[in-house]
Amino acid sequence: APDFTLKTVDGTEGVTLSKLVGPRPVVLVLGNFTCGPFRAIFPEADALRERYKDRATFVMVYVREAHPLDGWKMESNTKAGVAVNQPTTTAERVKVCEQFRDRLRPGMPVLVDEIGDPVGNAYSGMPARFYVIDPAGRVAYQGG
Repeated sequence: APDFTLKTVDGTEGVTLSKLVGPRPVVLVLGNFTCGPFRAIFPEADALRERYKDRATFVMVYVREAHPLDGWKMESNTKAGVAVNQPTTTAERVKVCEQFRDRLRPGMPVLVDEIGDPVGNAYSGMPARFYVIDPAGRVAYQGG
Protein backbone atom coordinates (compact mmCIF):
# COMPACT_ATOMS: atom_id res chain seq x y z
CA ALA A 1 0.00 0.00 0.00
CA PRO A 2 1.36 3.44 -0.82
CA ASP A 3 2.56 5.04 2.41
CA PHE A 4 1.71 8.60 3.42
CA THR A 5 1.81 11.01 6.32
CA LEU A 6 -1.04 13.49 6.68
CA LYS A 7 -2.33 15.76 9.41
CA THR A 8 -5.62 15.39 11.20
CA VAL A 9 -8.27 17.92 10.23
CA ASP A 10 -7.51 19.99 13.34
CA GLY A 11 -3.83 20.04 12.35
CA THR A 12 -2.62 18.81 15.73
CA GLU A 13 -1.35 15.38 14.76
CA GLY A 14 0.51 13.81 11.85
CA VAL A 15 -0.53 10.25 11.01
CA THR A 16 1.62 7.85 8.94
CA LEU A 17 -0.12 4.88 7.36
CA SER A 18 2.84 2.51 7.82
CA LYS A 19 2.81 3.24 11.56
CA LEU A 20 -0.85 2.22 11.75
CA VAL A 21 -0.14 -1.12 10.09
CA GLY A 22 0.47 -3.82 12.64
CA PRO A 23 -1.41 -6.60 14.34
CA ARG A 24 -4.72 -5.34 12.95
CA PRO A 25 -5.71 -4.43 9.40
CA VAL A 26 -6.21 -0.78 8.49
CA VAL A 27 -9.44 0.25 6.81
CA LEU A 28 -8.76 3.31 4.68
CA VAL A 29 -11.72 5.37 3.49
CA LEU A 30 -11.15 8.21 1.00
CA GLY A 31 -13.82 10.73 0.11
CA ASN A 32 -15.08 14.30 -0.01
CA PHE A 33 -18.11 16.43 0.78
CA THR A 34 -19.30 17.07 -2.78
CA CYS A 35 -19.46 13.42 -3.83
CA GLY A 36 -23.10 12.43 -3.37
CA PRO A 37 -22.45 8.67 -3.51
CA PHE A 38 -19.72 9.04 -0.87
CA ARG A 39 -22.02 11.04 1.43
CA ALA A 40 -24.64 8.33 0.95
CA ILE A 41 -22.33 5.43 1.88
CA PHE A 42 -20.33 7.17 4.59
CA PRO A 43 -22.78 6.41 7.41
CA GLU A 44 -22.44 2.71 6.54
CA ALA A 45 -18.63 2.98 6.60
CA ASP A 46 -18.80 4.66 9.99
CA ALA A 47 -21.18 1.95 11.22
CA LEU A 48 -18.59 -0.66 10.13
CA ARG A 49 -16.00 1.26 12.15
CA GLU A 50 -18.21 1.09 15.20
CA ARG A 51 -18.83 -2.62 14.70
CA TYR A 52 -15.21 -3.62 14.02
CA LYS A 53 -13.19 -0.96 15.87
CA ASP A 54 -11.68 -3.63 18.14
CA ARG A 55 -10.47 -5.69 15.17
CA ALA A 56 -9.30 -3.02 12.68
CA THR A 57 -7.96 0.52 12.62
CA PHE A 58 -10.18 2.90 10.64
CA VAL A 59 -9.04 6.18 9.14
CA MET A 60 -10.50 8.54 6.55
CA VAL A 61 -8.56 10.71 4.11
CA TYR A 62 -10.36 13.82 2.89
CA VAL A 63 -9.45 14.33 -0.80
CA ARG A 64 -10.15 16.70 -3.71
CA GLU A 65 -13.79 17.71 -4.22
CA ALA A 66 -15.62 15.69 -6.87
CA HIS A 67 -18.36 18.19 -7.74
CA PRO A 68 -17.51 21.73 -6.63
CA LEU A 69 -19.49 24.79 -7.73
CA ASP A 70 -16.60 25.91 -9.94
CA GLY A 71 -16.17 22.50 -11.56
CA TRP A 72 -18.50 19.62 -12.39
CA LYS A 73 -21.41 21.11 -10.47
CA MET A 74 -24.24 18.82 -9.40
CA GLU A 75 -27.67 20.30 -8.75
CA SER A 76 -28.27 17.58 -6.14
CA ASN A 77 -25.45 19.11 -4.06
CA THR A 78 -27.11 22.53 -4.17
CA LYS A 79 -30.39 20.97 -3.00
CA ALA A 80 -28.52 19.17 -0.21
CA GLY A 81 -26.83 22.37 0.94
CA VAL A 82 -23.41 21.21 -0.19
CA ALA A 83 -22.21 24.15 -2.25
CA VAL A 84 -18.45 24.75 -2.16
CA ASN A 85 -15.75 25.76 -4.61
CA GLN A 86 -12.72 23.57 -5.20
CA PRO A 87 -10.22 24.50 -2.49
CA THR A 88 -6.97 25.97 -3.82
CA THR A 89 -5.03 25.71 -0.56
CA THR A 90 -4.78 23.10 2.14
CA ALA A 91 -6.31 25.61 4.59
CA GLU A 92 -9.38 25.96 2.33
CA ARG A 93 -9.64 22.15 2.06
CA VAL A 94 -9.55 21.92 5.85
CA LYS A 95 -12.48 24.37 6.08
CA VAL A 96 -14.57 22.29 3.65
CA CYS A 97 -13.58 19.13 5.53
CA GLU A 98 -14.84 20.77 8.72
CA GLN A 99 -18.23 21.27 7.01
CA PHE A 100 -18.19 17.57 6.12
CA ARG A 101 -17.42 16.66 9.75
CA ASP A 102 -20.14 18.97 11.07
CA ARG A 103 -22.71 17.41 8.73
CA LEU A 104 -21.76 13.70 8.87
CA ARG A 105 -20.05 13.52 12.29
CA PRO A 106 -17.50 10.77 11.51
CA GLY A 107 -16.40 8.57 14.37
CA MET A 108 -13.12 7.66 12.67
CA PRO A 109 -10.14 10.01 12.54
CA VAL A 110 -10.17 12.28 9.48
CA LEU A 111 -6.91 13.24 7.76
CA VAL A 112 -6.71 15.95 5.11
CA ASP A 113 -4.84 15.25 1.88
CA GLU A 114 -2.42 17.91 0.66
CA ILE A 115 -3.76 20.28 -1.98
CA GLY A 116 -1.90 18.42 -4.77
CA ASP A 117 -3.89 15.31 -3.73
CA PRO A 118 -0.98 12.82 -3.58
CA VAL A 119 -2.89 10.28 -1.47
CA GLY A 120 -6.06 10.69 -3.54
CA ASN A 121 -4.05 10.05 -6.69
CA ALA A 122 -2.21 7.06 -5.22
CA TYR A 123 -5.51 5.48 -4.14
CA SER A 124 -7.72 6.22 -7.13
CA GLY A 125 -11.11 4.64 -7.68
CA MET A 126 -13.88 7.23 -7.60
CA PRO A 127 -16.52 7.47 -6.35
CA ALA A 128 -16.10 4.92 -3.55
CA ARG A 129 -12.57 4.53 -2.26
CA PHE A 130 -12.46 1.87 0.40
CA TYR A 131 -9.32 -0.13 1.12
CA VAL A 132 -8.29 -2.78 3.60
CA ILE A 133 -4.55 -2.85 4.27
CA ASP A 134 -3.42 -6.17 5.77
CA PRO A 135 -1.00 -6.41 8.72
CA ALA A 136 1.91 -6.82 6.26
CA GLY A 137 1.07 -3.45 4.65
CA ARG A 138 -0.42 -4.86 1.44
CA VAL A 139 -3.75 -3.86 -0.11
CA ALA A 140 -5.98 -6.84 0.68
CA TYR A 141 -9.19 -5.27 -0.63
CA GLN A 142 -10.06 -2.34 -2.88
CA GLY A 143 -13.66 -1.24 -3.25
CA GLY A 144 -15.19 0.85 -5.99
